[in-house]
Amino acid sequence: MRHYDVIVIGAGHAGCEAALAAARLGVSTALVTINLSEIGRMPCNPSIGGPGKSQLVCEVDALGGAMAQLTDETMMHIRLLNTSKGPAMQVRRAQTDRFAYKQAWKRLLESTDGLDLVEGMVEEIVVRDSRAQRVRLREGLELSGDAIIVAAGTFLHGRILMGNVAYDAGRAGEPPSVGLAVSLRELGFRMERLKTGTPPRVHRRTVDTADLERQPTSDVPLAFSFWTTPRVLPDDFPVYVTHTNAETHRIIRDNLEQSAIFNGLMTGTGPRHCPSLESKVVKFPDRDRHKVFIEPEGRDSAEMYLQGIYTAFAPDVQERIVHSIEGLENAHIERYGYNIEYDFVDPLHLSATLEARNVAGLYLCGQVIGTTGYEEAAAQGIVAGINAALALKGEESFVLTRGEAVIGVLIDDLVTKGVAEPYRMLPSRCEHRLTLRERNADLRLAAKGHAIGLLPDALYERVLERERAVDELTRTLKETRVGPNDPINEQLAERDSRPLESNGASLFELLVRPHVRLEDLLPSDGIPDSVREEVEIRGKYAGYLAQHLRDIDHLKRLDSLQIPEGIDYAALTALSFEGRQLLARVRPRSFGQATRVPGVSQADLSMLAVYLKR
Repeated sequence: MRHYDVIVIGAGHAGCEAALAAARLGVSTALVTINLSEIGRMPCNPSIGGPGKSQLVCEVDALGGAMAQLTDETMMHIRLLNTSKGPAMQVRRAQTDRFAYKQAWKRLLESTDGLDLVEGMVEEIVVRDSRAQRVRLREGLELSGDAIIVAAGTFLHGRILMGNVAYDAGRAGEPPSVGLAVSLRELGFRMERLKTGTPPRVHRRTVDTADLERQPTSDVPLAFSFWTTPRVLPDDFPVYVTHTNAETHRIIRDNLEQSAIFNGLMTGTGPRHCPSLESKVVKFPDRDRHKVFIEPEGRDSAEMYLQGIYTAFAPDVQERIVHSIEGLENAHIERYGYNIEYDFVDPLHLSATLEARNVAGLYLCGQVIGTTGYEEAAAQGIVAGINAALALKGEESFVLTRGEAVIGVLIDDLVTKGVAEPYRMLPSRCEHRLTLRERNADLRLAAKGHAIGLLPDALYERVLERERAVDELTRTLKETRVGPNDPINEQLAERDSRPLESNGASLFELLVRPHVRLEDLLPSDGIPDSVREEVEIRGKYAGYLAQHLRDIDHLKRLDSLQIPEGIDYAALTALSFEGRQLLARVRPRSFGQATRVPGVSQADLSMLAVYLKR
């Protein structure tokens, strides 16, 4: 029997980042997947980033993960979104070559020391004395491990649904994982059903783009990774925008019985924030059209992805829907859309390290605990991989708080609130989103990645250089004062900003003004864009950032009040019966986390605080 320190089950984005992190931290690691050719596969849209998600990608990058760098290596198209909302809210979104992307992941993992790839299907996790010890594969192989990470995606009892047709599959072209689902249930995990969907893919040559809105790639150099030189891509693979219409909606309403979502075939709960097209038409009858993005799948592929037409209709209805849309009248569908439903494990079983509370050494991450999205999966994967490795090395566990990272928000939401639908990271979920920006992730998290041993010295030194430059420029602006006779008043007048009064102001105080730019105050030649942008944001949002930092400090104080791990909530009779039940189910690690458990009353929290202080 082969032995590894860490065994990772599943090679989607969660499994890839988990295995990479564990191996890079010096523990022997095996990554087990059904098909080695599908490592890092993007079964849904061929894109990375967007609001909420882009921040996760950059945080994974700052910690020492790979998603951002591989996106930069394989992207065909990239845009900056939310450009009308100010620099703090702007995020990147890239279209990758999905085929090159998965090849890049496989190449990286195969070249990583201490990491073995194993093709096979895990059927059982063997637990002894409440600790995960080994896995059994369908192929007859057994692997023993000191830690096991489950990142099985949509494969657990997966079932594809299309019209009146249903068949078992983990995703299109791959078998489901039945034995592993049974094994997890037998270990005592609560499991429910979720579902997600994909749209049709059409042949590029059969799409008429003449009258469609064209979204070119950015003409400004961009990159996701802090370690990649930003560049302008050739505008060879644009995205096109079209819309559904009244005829599309009529076809959908007249054929709902041919959708697995409405004919009773489907039992899983779907994502509220990314619903199927038929669900949107039914739920929003007043909307006369919905956007459809026609996205390229790869440099050497003619397939185009119809984002916005997620559907579980029968193929003949999909044909009619697609052909009713402008630009797609003669489109040839190469792959039909489908929905897939699957088992997931209630994340309330997990601690903030993503280790199961009832089985030591067993970690779960990605869609298997109720999330949706590549970025969410990667973020959980790197945390699970780090914690598995640190535990085996006898080092302190790694937990990010809500005030430190969007990853912290993601994991805290999962292990504190659970999920009732596929969880997708949204900016609105982050109460400190102005502080947790995309482009300051390196300043927030690189020190942690370096201290763990995941981020190399050379990359960390680059972060320190940027931090020093930002601090130095900020200090110069705060220490430099100007008066009413200074020529800078001419710049203020050009920006429609009021002139200086007799007591003058610091340059930083002037930068806070809405229309004043850094170049109005100081020569900007030689200042790197990454430094200039960070300083401008700190100036423009100074008041808001100060309030965020006060809130985060308050959150830290709440989280510093630890709750004993073995606390018997049933014995806390001063709390309501419901409060004791809710807290016992989540088992929060701190008073701060207890305040976020849904349904726990303020009275119960007050009594819990009294108990903890005693």
